Amino acid sequence: MFESICIGRRDFLGGLIDFGNLAEALVFYREVHLLSDQESFKSLVRKCGSDVVLELCEMGSLRIHYAENATAIGSRDISPAQKTFGLVTFKIQNQSFLNDATRFLAEYFGPSGKGFRRSLGRFTRAVRPFEHARSALDDVQSDLPNKEYVRASVRGVLSSLVPEYLQPDPLVFDIVLNKSTGEFGVETNIDFAAANDIYHRGVNSEESSLSEAFILAHILGTRTSLDMASGLSSDLSLGPVSSIIGTNKIASLVNAHQESRSALEHFVEMTVSDCRAISHAVQSGERNFGDVLKLVHSSQKFKDWLAKQDADKNVYDEYCRAVSRVDWADRLPAKSVRWLLFNAAGLALAAVTSPAAGAAVGVGLSAADTFLLDKLLKGWKPNQFVEGPLKEFIRVR
Repeated sequence: MFESICIGRRDFLGGLIDFGNLAEALVFYREVHLLSDQESFKSLVRKCGSDVVLELCEMGSLRIHYAENATAIGSRDISPAQKTFGLVTFKIQNQSFLNDATRFLAEYFGPSGKGFRRSLGRFTRAVRPFEHARSALDDVQSDLPNKEYVRASVRGVLSSLVPEYLQPDPLVFDIVLNKSTGEFGVETNIDFAAANDIYHRGVNSEESSLSEAFILAHILGTRTSLDMASGLSSDLSLGPVSSIIGTNKIASLVNAHQESRSALEHFVEMTVSDCRAISHAVQSGERNFGDVLKLVHSSQKFKDWLAKQDADKNVYDEYCRAVSRVDWADRLPAKSVRWLLFNAAGLALAAVTSPAAGAAVGVGLSAADTFLLDKLLKGWKPNQFVEGPLKEFIRVR
């Protein structure tokens, strides 16, 4: 569990990256794969700072994958009432990570240029450029004739974005594929004018509008993210709309993330009483990504411990078991240390919130007994991260 997670850009609403989600993933996952493009990379560096991003990359916690081309839904008007669509990739002339990063970092470091060349070199070594292959579009196109999958996805998208809209029953959103050209039409009974009347109450019409192309773009974006996560053998973090589509397509992959997320939320809720504590601290401005970087440094042993936990076991139960375990004592003769072990087991539980030596004073142990107790309880335990750096991070200043 918690080996790696893949984070793509958010749904076409609310910004390019969910930075609260990114912060949580960096703290709890051994590797975070961030799928980025030109704009999201700029947003990442501006929000977190170039030095913080680079250090996260160089310590292996963050892997940035930079798309040097883009996928899109192309459309062509056949008549005023009919359009045909196609899945396309496109690339701007001379577009590459090196060229894009050179222009952006020159602007970012300003006229003095101090640190520009060194940072550009470090980013060039750290970031992994890639291009969306045509085969990825072919996979998406092979999905589209599946009426059950597409209709279920569209129903979910509408329910999420415009819950007040009364969907037709049965809802129709069927793809009519022209095999000779690869283009396709859409037959639907959705009243997009009525749906947009509701949608634009909360979203500016200049930002986005509901349409066949809008829904198809979500399906395309979700599938390409699924393919990337699958290739990286990672959990996958998706936005609300994309999660609906992804759940319908590859339930097992998305459920793997949801199960990890639920286990993580339960664990954090039980240990720090707030499952959104890290995200809230970042989103509220209480903590910045310099603080996140320090917490990530502190979490390395804890992430190693998390990764060893079985997926079918309760993480919090395993945490309590690890904190209260006195392995060294198991090998001692039972009669000679029975009383000490009985108290040591209780003290080990108390050590979640207080040092062993301090607790030992409370039961009147001698100096020699205290030394033995320290030996019983020696070694790293996961509460050292939770009770120390984690709680300090989320503590209101």
